[in-house]
Amino acid sequence: MKNMYVLLFLSIVAFSSCNSNQSQKQPERPFVALTSDISYREGDSKSWVLDLAVPMNFGDEGLRPAIVLVHGGGWRAGSKQDIVFRNLLIDYALQGYVTLSVGYRFDQEAAFPACIEDVKCAVRWLKAHAKELRVDPERIGTYGHSAGAHLAMMLGVSSDNADLEGDGPWKEYSSKVACAVGGAPPTEIGNPNNPWSQHPEWWPIGYISAKVSPLLLCQGIEDPIVKVELTDDYVEKMRATDADIEYVRIKGGHDVAYNVGLAVTKPAMDAFFAKHLKK
Repeated sequence: MKNMYVLLFLSIVAFSSCNSNQSQKQPERPFVALTSDISYREGDSKSWVLDLAVPMNFGDEGLRPAIVLVHGGGWRAGSKQDIVFRNLLIDYALQGYVTLSVGYRFDQEAAFPACIEDVKCAVRWLKAHAKELRVDPERIGTYGHSAGAHLAMMLGVSSDNADLEGDGPWKEYSSKVACAVGGAPPTEIGNPNNPWSQHPEWWPIGYISAKVSPLLLCQGIEDPIVKVELTDDYVEKMRATDADIEYVRIKGGHDVAYNVGLAVTKPAMDAFFAKHLKK
């Protein structure tokens, strides 16, 4: 396993007073410890790795919330070290979340729905290591964009489907998360000629229920890839069940919750995670 440690120090201005007879010990400064390419399961695939950002010396002695980041790329490309996701990894750790950015197998390496199985395994890995990371396993959220949004949403809606857990380890732990955020979220494949559309259990549209975890969806009305009509339809169906779902529907394209689009949507994401994950 290849590890890389980066210490990111916060700027702290400390005001203290002392006299010639007394000295005051300065507190250790908060920082984020970043470890790259941690294996979350054994095997031949190089995709079964994650990056981990842990807040250190933040004065939080109890259990902490966590966020799992899932990159996009059409289920065939992308990287957990995408610059946007690397920035989010650090940003949420600086907010006090133990944060993961997860790799998963693309469709050309392992047929769909292997990618769903992989992100579920990564969540189970996190719960298996919750004690040493001081993570509250009941306060784990997730965010993904595009294909990653689909995978993040599946973590929130499909926990009762044992067929999607795959053959990975840590089966004594649930892969369910407390909440999920999806930017440009494919709630269904949207193409009846695509064989993936014959499996509604692979898509959030197959889990219309009030029993799913709270969701926040961010959708651009001009998105040429994930059509706003499909997301509108999904939200309407979920609201009819009284599901806990928030919807940010704004002018913009496929990047409304990615890159420059985060300037508009990230405040809603931050508030959503704080609402559901922070005590």
